[in-house]
Amino acid sequence: MIEQAVILAVGRGLRLGPLTKDRPRAMLPVLGKPMVVRIMDRMKDAGIKRFVVVLGEHEGAVASYLNTSWVPDAEIKFVLQTEPRGLTHALSLATPFINGPFLLTSTDNLTSGAHITQLLKRFDDYKGDMVVSITSATPDDVERAAVITVNGTRIIGIAEKTLAHRSQIVFLLHACSQRLLNYLHTKTGSPSDDREFVRPIQALIEADGKLTFLNAEWRLSLVRELDLLAINKRFLREGRDAHILSELPGSVHIIPPVRIDPKVSVGLNAKIGPNVYLESGASIGQDAVVWDSVVLRDASVQPGEVLHGLIVAKRARLSEAPLEQTPDAL
Repeated sequence: MIEQAVILAVGRGLRLGPLTKDRPRAMLPVLGKPMVVRIMDRMKDAGIKRFVVVLGEHEGAVASYLNTSWVPDAEIKFVLQTEPRGLTHALSLATPFINGPFLLTSTDNLTSGAHITQLLKRFDDYKGDMVVSITSATPDDVERAAVITVNGTRIIGIAEKTLAHRSQIVFLLHACSQRLLNYLHTKTGSPSDDREFVRPIQALIEADGKLTFLNAEWRLSLVRELDLLAINKRFLREGRDAHILSELPGSVHIIPPVRIDPKVSVGLNAKIGPNVYLESGASIGQDAVVWDSVVLRDASVQPGEVLHGLIVAKRARLSEAPLEQTPDAL
């Protein structure tokens, strides 16, 4: 039975641009909680009791939040990776704290709690060395994903890069036996390349390791700026923490689902929703219209503005789609 998880929270996420200028990727908000906490919440709900979190030198805010603002009954150990040397190296740093089989993930992949529960059960039933999560590939996945070769339900090979005609790709959520740790020092060509992590997995396969896979119904990645909008919209649709926690003028029109953090300012006659998250410290001017958008801390929407499909940061506006006609419900 797996009761431990290793969370690779290393890396600011260079392709996330202005979103990670003043906080690491793992701390980007998903309806009032950091991304890393949303991932760990789902694991804890599935029965994981102990966590090893690998951090880089810029991820101190992750440790601070988990130590002070997360659940008090979770056992968490932190490991520091002082320079970016890839996932294989990060996992090798965590090995002294790994005792028994474990879940492995990073903070740029999010899937359902049901899939995590099914993954744990599949590992227990399979009695092998690893169960990997797979899902349908998107065009963006093609250049940065791994692909497996299977014989029936058994994985017999894994490659560093998928091909355009492949429909299924591997993403980093694995249920692993400790045996994987024996192959972390397999020689690699580029220790800072995360795709190099398939090398130890392939070494395990070649050593007669027993590996299988499990399909995830969906997976969202936090790789590019607008991925944060897609993740928040997913949680809004799930009904997780879709609350209004700031006092609003009576003239404000809300169309659910909406999440408004504490300490958000919303002006008279503003129209908010559907599918909107306003982070603490955000400010919405009077008569503004906002839907399908995220407004981050210290960012402002001007009076009378109409926003759709945007992430609004303090010094940037990231667009999902061209402006369309305001929804009739508004």
